[in-house]
Amino acid sequence: MNISFNNEYDKLASCIIAYPCNIQVSSNISPAGQIDKLIASKQYNKLINTLMDNDVKTYLFDLNGSTAQVFTRDIGFVINDILFVSNMTQPERQTEIAGLIDLAKQHNIKNHIMTNKAEGGDILVHQGKLFIGVGNRTSEEAVEEILHVLSLNNYQYEVIKVYFNKTKIHLDCVFNILDKNTCITTIDIFNPEDVLKHFANAIEIPIEELDSLAANIIDIGNDIILCSSEAFSKSLKRHGYKTIYIEFNEIIKASGSLGCCLMPLLKV
Repeated sequence: MNISFNNEYDKLASCIIAYPCNIQVSSNISPAGQIDKLIASKQYNKLINTLMDNDVKTYLFDLNGSTAQVFTRDIGFVINDILFVSNMTQPERQTEIAGLIDLAKQHNIKNHIMTNKAEGGDILVHQGKLFIGVGNRTSEEAVEEILHVLSLNNYQYEVIKVYFNKTKIHLDCVFNILDKNTCITTIDIFNPEDVLKHFANAIEIPIEELDSLAANIIDIGNDIILCSSEAFSKSLKRHGYKTIYIEFNEIIKASGSLGCCLMPLLKV
């Protein structure tokens, strides 16, 4: 098995997924109420079919009972050819990394198991730069640990720490990267001056789209973007991107959208 990840917008070749069979959320977390699992499964199947239609190989992880296991983006991240296994903040999610550790052993993948708290949704890779969201799920110490591991492997990266609204849980729900020159930004980023200077263009998501996690896209390459916000999908089309709208409102009740639902392994 090959793994490689150098930016967010190359062609997505393979990823890890887990079906939302156990997904649930308490109504006090989601104003929209409980999740209809039948609708959630139909919406999730649309995502999987779209990935298959675009020649993305998916590795399906066995379910372990975690109610958030569908959000596989969080369990790890690839930088260059190193698989970093997350140290999950929530105790009930710590069992989710077992499948990733087994995968690394089975395929002899170069890997590092994080000691400090870090989750994949906070790590965005961009041409020799790492945008790392520092918040409730990824610590300042984790940033130093990641850099240390990369240095031991003779990889040098510039790190841009991004501070953001922690109620959105992970960085990729408030910020994302579309291509070499363009990023997605929101008012939920608290130090935009440190972030936006690395891009020639920035597309800002309107306030009314923040709760729908419009920034949490999947870039499958060739300027094709999967979106869970119909309004933002149309906006991206006006900017020249090809978009595929996937209704995902049922799964979004659990505080994650499209991008949260796959962990990229290989981009080519």
